[in-house]
Amino acid sequence: MKKKAKKNGNLHCRGIIYEFQKGVSGIFVILMLGFFPLYFQDAYFNISDAKKSFFMICACGLVVLTLLLVCIEKIWNLRRKILSGHDFSAVAKDCRHYFSGISFSSWCAVIFLLAIFLSTVFSIDPMESFLGTDGRKLGTGLFLLCLCVYFILGRYLQPGIWMAWVVLIGNSILFVILIFQFLGKDIFHMWDELVSNQYGMFLTTIGNVNACASYFSMILPVGMVLYYCSETIFSKAIYGIFLVLGFYSSYATNTDSWILGIGVAFLVMLWFSLYDHQSIKKFFELCGLFWLSSVVLKFTIFINRDNIDAFMIQRFRWLRLQSLMIYRYTLLVEAVLLILCVYLVTIAEKKKLEVPYQKIRRIFFLLLASVVGIVVCLFMFVNFSGDKLWEGSLQWLNYLKLQNEFGSGRGILWKHTMWVWLQLPFLQKFLGYGVNCFHQFYYSLGAEFVQETVRTVDPHNELLYFLSITGILGFIGYTGLLVSTAVSAGKMSRRYPVMMMGTVMICSYLARGMVNSPTTFIIPTFFIYLGILKSMERHYKEKDLEIEKGV
Repeated sequence: MKKKAKKNGNLHCRGIIYEFQKGVSGIFVILMLGFFPLYFQDAYFNISDAKKSFFMICACGLVVLTLLLVCIEKIWNLRRKILSGHDFSAVAKDCRHYFSGISFSSWCAVIFLLAIFLSTVFSIDPMESFLGTDGRKLGTGLFLLCLCVYFILGRYLQPGIWMAWVVLIGNSILFVILIFQFLGKDIFHMWDELVSNQYGMFLTTIGNVNACASYFSMILPVGMVLYYCSETIFSKAIYGIFLVLGFYSSYATNTDSWILGIGVAFLVMLWFSLYDHQSIKKFFELCGLFWLSSVVLKFTIFINRDNIDAFMIQRFRWLRLQSLMIYRYTLLVEAVLLILCVYLVTIAEKKKLEVPYQKIRRIFFLLLASVVGIVVCLFMFVNFSGDKLWEGSLQWLNYLKLQNEFGSGRGILWKHTMWVWLQLPFLQKFLGYGVNCFHQFYYSLGAEFVQETVRTVDPHNELLYFLSITGILGFIGYTGLLVSTAVSAGKMSRRYPVMMMGTVMICSYLARGMVNSPTTFIIPTFFIYLGILKSMERHYKEKDLEIEKGV
């Protein structure tokens, strides 16, 4: 009886510690998902510093409290083993069992952590690398905290529907702020101290328009999956309103970069939806929500066509691609196609016709992958052929040459970044130039040929950014973490559909990363979502294990 009571006491103590760990992780997630996007200090002045400080304070608190609770747990376990005469020869076996259970994505995170450390040690400016006081201000300290948050949330966070409510409430407020700014109403007076020509370059409580587009490419795919997985009318209505606001806000950023991320999100959703009648109908519902947001935007622009205060609406008319997307004939064609598709699927469902969705999926995406692969290979071949001009029947290849002015000047950034990287010695290629030292890397060679009015602190391409500062090792670790997490989430979505948000979000984020760079707001937020995905993966694996034991 005494032994049984003692065992129950040990389990009770461990349970209390674990509940504290879950509580600390939950509070951190509420702060970061709900309040972090809305936090600012002095409007848009030093907003990156404000975001960085908020994250680092919260993350340090999470790490310290977690370490404290882990130490208490380890001391308690050690005391229990000593009192019970535990055989310590089993410790090595326990360690082997622990390491064998580490996922591939976690090993990629460890590789990325190692790359960050080595890149800092061998950096051209180690102090700047660690502190991150210049440029993008993404120093080693911030990356270490991001990785710590990823592991802690993956281990201790208890996922639940409460996270969805935090995301919905916090980001709905963000969308409303942006919509008011789009209409010329700066309700928080964020633009008061800016020069007039900077109006519209900074939006909401996030800051730069590209950062807003990057964030929307991360958060809207999550909302799309939540809507897709919802079963009640109430939840569909809530998530539907959220998505309409989000798509409308994406238009309102007056930048085209969000289209790449959201477009890829829809493609990935189509992959998952080509399964049965119900799945494809849900996909068409998502398309309908996007169409509805476009119609609302069209109506907004029409009634504000003479409103000189709504200067962002006046600027929107100069955006060719987005203006084409809300052109009345475009919207009409989209409406007809949507109605036709829904009608055909409904007829097939009523008549119980078997549609080879999976075969259609394989053929469609195989063709898409082939076309994209061929274009990418030709693009690389043409652009690594120097200044050669193609003539005759191959003259069309000249159109694939990256022009300096491409993407609002991104062309010259990408070309010069790649050229400088190719000139580096092998060790710097492998370990990187130094964390947060891109601005030094960029001007280290050929600076006299770069004509620009402002200093370049990033290449507007996330993968090129990490390749430059952390080298091949960091590039492998970072991309490996993202790809392995996306693949793992996709596999689990067969049993737990909500896990597809990992695949959709990461693919959207990677696509967006081709034209934008990380910031002190985007990177921490992304690693928090990766940690949440890891906690969901752990939660569902534990659930499967309980089912197996029950059987």
